[in-house]
Formats: sequence, structure tokens, C-alpha cells
Amino acid sequence: MPNDVTAGRRGPKAHRGELAGKVLTAARLSFAANGFAATTMQGIARDAGVDTKLVRYYFSSKEALLAECLVIPPAFVEANHQLLELPIGERGEAIVRGMLAAWAQPPLALILHTSLLIAAHEPIAMDVVRRVFSEGLIPAVASDIPDAERATRGGLISSQMLGLAFTRFIFEVPQTVGIADEEVVRTVGATIQRYLNGEL
Repeated sequence: MPNDVTAGRRGPKAHRGELAGKVLTAARLSFAANGFAATTMQGIARDAGVDTKLVRYYFSSKEALLAECLVIPPAFVEANHQLLELPIGERGEAIVRGMLAAWAQPPLALILHTSLLIAAHEPIAMDVVRRVFSEGLIPAVASDIPDAERATRGGLISSQMLGLAFTRFIFEVPQTVGIADEEVVRTVGATIQRYLNGEL
């Protein structure tokens, strides 16, 4: 995720903490539910229980606040990069297990959930999410795949992961939600493993 949005932040780091977290949570929920145009700094401040001036002090504009809402925590990015350390023959289940573990963490799940919803109707957010996959996730999981096949196999993997994310965590389709985690790891992991190094 982009880091240049820090230019939109103000105020000493030590004083941001909890208040900034409340503002970001309120903003993520509002952007996801109402879209960028219908979200206001005043509404975010009201939902966060802070003064509008404080929101504008820490986040100089609504655009900067939106960009900040789309920043994925470094720990999530690092977890994906750690997949590179696994032999390609062991990555299928590891990818799925890592995804389920991420969604099991409420603070991270909120970021992932709202980012996907925001991306569904905001071109800027869609571009950010697209780059997370094309520049981050796909290169991480698809390393060691021959160049001629990397784009195809990486694209298939990303479609599988997005499909699982939407049906299990966004739309909460009962038939998908009802599958035990280990069964998801085993079955979806097998499909992703085939995309990694099996016959297409």
C-alpha cells in the first residue's frame, strides 16, 4: 500500500494514538457504507466522537484520510512476503491458512473488509487494491513460476483468493461460511497449489 499519504498527517505521533485510530475506524466504515462523495469530515468526527477540527488537524483532507484508510498494516504485507521462503510445493495451503488467520484478527479484518467494499465503488481505492495484488501478493506467491506462466497462474490464484474473501467474509454466503477452516485450507489450498505448479 502507498506510504506517501503520511504527508497528509499532522501532529506529533505520540498524541495521535487512540484518537487517530477512532477517526480511521469511523472513516473506513463511512467510506465503505456511503462512498467517498457522501462521506464528510463532520460525519466522521461525529461518529468518532471528536471535534471536526481535530480530524482536519491530523488528516489535512478527505482525500488524505481515504488514502490512509487503505494502508494495509506492514505485518500483513510481511506475512505475504514470508511465503517466498516456502518451497513452491508447500505454498498452496500456507496461502489459504495465512488468509484465514488475517481475517480472524478483528482490527485487520476491518481494514480488509472496508478496503474491498470501498474499492467496489471508488476508482482510487480500486487502483490501490489492484496494486496490492499485482505488485504485492501475486509476486510473493508466484515466485519461482516460469516467466511465461507467472501472469496466468498468479491471476488464477488472485481470483481464487478474492472469491473466497467475498463469499466467506464480505457476502457471508452461508454455504461458504459454514465450511470449517481446515477444510477450506485443504480444499482451496489444493486448488491454489495446482495453480502454482500443477497442470492447468
